[in-house]
Amino acid sequence: MVALVASACSSTKPASSSSAQNNSPKQSGSIQFLNNVSIHPESHYDETGSAKPSSASSYYHYNFSNPSGIENYSPLQFKYAILLDAAVEEMSNQRLLAFMEEWYGAKYHFGGTAKDGIDCSAFVSTLMSDVYGVNNLPRMSKDQYEACRKIKRDDLQEGDLVFFHTYGKRRTVTHVGVYLRNNKFVHASVSGVMISSMEDGYYASHFVGAARALNTSFKDAAAN
Repeated sequence: MVALVASACSSTKPASSSSAQNNSPKQSGSIQFLNNVSIHPESHYDETGSAKPSSASSYYHYNFSNPSGIENYSPLQFKYAILLDAAVEEMSNQRLLAFMEEWYGAKYHFGGTAKDGIDCSAFVSTLMSDVYGVNNLPRMSKDQYEACRKIKRDDLQEGDLVFFHTYGKRRTVTHVGVYLRNNKFVHASVSGVMISSMEDGYYASHFVGAARALNTSFKDAAAN
């Protein structure tokens, strides 16, 4: 039983230190913005939605002084550009955005596979299947790490997997998320499905490695 729990998907980070936890209940057919997140051309927003003075590095904001083409971007693209500290033009994967919006805030449940409760490895498997067409990921986070092709952290791209250990000093993989960009990843944490930063002190100190599932022949698939 201990071995099963150790290899399963779990994140024991205190809920109070997670980012962007509060999410308004979703209504069918409408786009729900995270609490306190809005779009202002002269402000910079941190992950909690708190406004900070604008700086030259606030590159993710659209150029409002030249609004040509702004109608081509959806509120969903603006929302996740803010959350990922990225240019709105980079939010081109509509399938990924729609998937995150649909699942954002879903409750965590160890062993769960549905919106009323899901764990990290099941969430990753569902995202990779629905967004990228990868359908043969193993069920457990530890097995996912072993099955995928290892890559360097500096080589991370959207859709790659990032792995963490969450039990004591042992570096056995027990948690997984999907990398987005700018050191941000989406995952099912104990606070629910959310976007977190790999630079966060907890995740930075518990990072195990990264791996690529796309265009990869999995060991378990090759064995069949």
